[in-house]
Amino acid sequence: MIFYTYDYLHTSQNTWQYARIVITCVLVLAFLLFLIQYWRHRFDIKYKDLSIIFGTLLLLILGMQYNDFSNIQNSIKQSGQMTTVVKEIAKQLRVSKQSISVNSTTPNDNVLVKTPKGFFRVDYNTDGSQFVLEQVILHDSDAVKVEGEK
Repeated sequence: MIFYTYDYLHTSQNTWQYARIVITCVLVLAFLLFLIQYWRHRFDIKYKDLSIIFGTLLLLILGMQYNDFSNIQNSIKQSGQMTTVVKEIAKQLRVSKQSISVNSTTPNDNVLVKTPKGFFRVDYNTDGSQFVLEQVILHDSDAVKVEGEK
C-alpha cells in the first residue's frame, strides 16, 4: 500500500503543468523564428516547411492541452482538498502535517491516514464537507510504502 506525504501532495500539483507550459513556449518561439525567417527569405522553402511543421506541432500540443485542461484542473483541485484534509487531521491529532501520510491523492471514502499516533480511516459525511477519524489496525503494516518521505 502506498501512502503520500503532505510535501509530496503539495509539490506534485504543479510539476507536469510547468513542463507543458515550457514545451508550448519553446514550440511557439521556434514557430515564430521560422516564420520570420520565411518572411525575410521568401524564396527559401526550408523555412516555409519548418514553419508548417512547427505550426502543426504547436496546434497538436495546444489541442491536447485544451482536451486535458478540465482533467488537470480537477486533479489540482482534489490534491488541494487532500492537503486541506491533512492540515485538519494534523490539527485534530496535534501532530505536524509533515508527519502525516495518506493513501490517496484525491478525497474519497477509502482514505487511510498514517500518523505517529497510528493508522486512521477518514469517514466523510454525505456532502463531503466534514469528516470523522476512526482508528484502525492494519494486519500487514510492514507493506506500507511512503512516497515523498525524506
